[in-house]
Amino acid sequence: MTHEVSDWKETGCTLECEVGKLSDREPFSREINEVFGEGGGLNANYTTAEAIAKAANILGRNHFVYGKHFIFKRSGLNRILFDFCNKAALESAKETLQASL
Repeated sequence: MTHEVSDWKETGCTLECEVGKLSDREPFSREINEVFGEGGGLNANYTTAEAIAKAANILGRNHFVYGKHFIFKRSGLNRILFDFCNKAALESAKETLQASL
């Protein structure tokens, strides 16, 4: 069952992060474009993907477990959003990410 419709989390426990604070990578791969031309599905928005990976890594190193304490919710407009299981985890994650940026 998807996390969005299960009861694993409290409501109102979403954290929004600015992509630019987590990644300065280019949004596309010049290497893929040179080798394959237009990147298509292989040429995702690397800036956003790297920001998600870095945030999840920071949280993981600080004892948060993906799928138990948090999940990636969505991205858009230079933002990524994570849902947390409860308000205590959300507040701890805010402090953890703030200290790492």
